[in-house]
Formats: sequence, C-alpha cells, structure tokens
Amino acid sequence: MDEHKRSGSETAGGFQCISAAGLDDIRERALEVIDYYTRTKSVIRKEVKKEFIREMRTFEEERARRENVIKEKMVEIEKLQAKIESLSNTIYGLRSKSKLWEHECARISEAYHRTVMFYSNPALVEVQLQVILEYAEALARFVGLHKWDRDTLDMAKKFRDSIRAKIDRIVQEIDTNITDEISIASAQQNIEAASQE
Repeated sequence: MDEHKRSGSETAGGFQCISAAGLDDIRERALEVIDYYTRTKSVIRKEVKKEFIREMRTFEEERARRENVIKEKMVEIEKLQAKIESLSNTIYGLRSKSKLWEHECARISEAYHRTVMFYSNPALVEVQLQVILEYAEALARFVGLHKWDRDTLDMAKKFRDSIRAKIDRIVQEIDTNITDEISIASAQQNIEAASQE
C-alpha cells in the first residue's frame, strides 16, 4: 500500500489508476527526457553539421589542389606541344637544308672530278711512260749491237740508278696524290664511320 501511495496509483477494477500527482511526476520526467533528447539531438545536429562542413572544406581544398595540378599539367603539356611543333619544324628545315647540301655536294663532286680528269688525265702519264719505255727499248737494242768500255758501263749504271729513282718518285707522287672520293655516298659513309667512333 505504501508503494501505491509513493507512485500515486490505486487499483480500481483491475486497472491501475494514476493520481494527478503521479501524472505530474510522469509528465515532468517525460519533459526532462524530451528536453535531454532535444538537447542531445541539437548537439548531435551541430556536431554532424560541423563535421560535414569540415569534410566539405577538406574536399573543396583537395579539389582546388587537384584543379591547380591539372591546370599546371595542362600548361606544361601546351608548352611541350609547342616545343614539339617547333622541333618538328626545325627538323623539317634541317632535312631540307640537308637535301640542298647533298645536291650541292653532288655538283661540287662532279666539277671536282671533271677538273681532276682534265688536268690529271691518266693518258698523259701513260703516254710519257710509254715514250720513256720506247726510248729505253731503243737504247737497249742499240747498246746490244756494239761493244763498250768500262767507263760506259759505269756511266750506264749511274743513269740506271738515277732513272730508277725517278720512276720510283713518279709512282710515289701518284700514290700520294690519289684523287679524293667526293660523293654523297662517300660522305654518308664518312659520317657513319665518324658516328661509330
């Protein structure tokens, strides 16, 4: 019975009746719970809002950083594309110049060979050597038909050594002054040989 007085409830016909004081007590506790819930909900809402705003700032900053990086890369790509285009134009120009130089080298090579062949015609040397050979042959036939003294033999040996030395010098001079190979093909071979060293 004391228990019923404390809670302010009485039993009537199997139902528990709550007194006005008990209802006030329940209402007061309910209001406290609702107030606590409202405060808690407000705090949670504020915390969630703060967290949301913080994350949104972080995402916006990250997005801004990424956009800046992308802009920088795009500027870099544009500069590289401009450089590539410039280098392509330079390469095209150098190839054109190279073709012009090849043509000029071919023209110079042809003029060089024409000049060399005009002044250094092998027939000119051959004719002179044949004349010397014929003179030597005629002289050999002549001396073979006669008798000679010892002084003539010494003189002939002296001239033989001198003529041999002159013939050796002719061969050496020809070997020293061999015409240079000046052509596009030889120039390309020289460039390839130099690049491999």
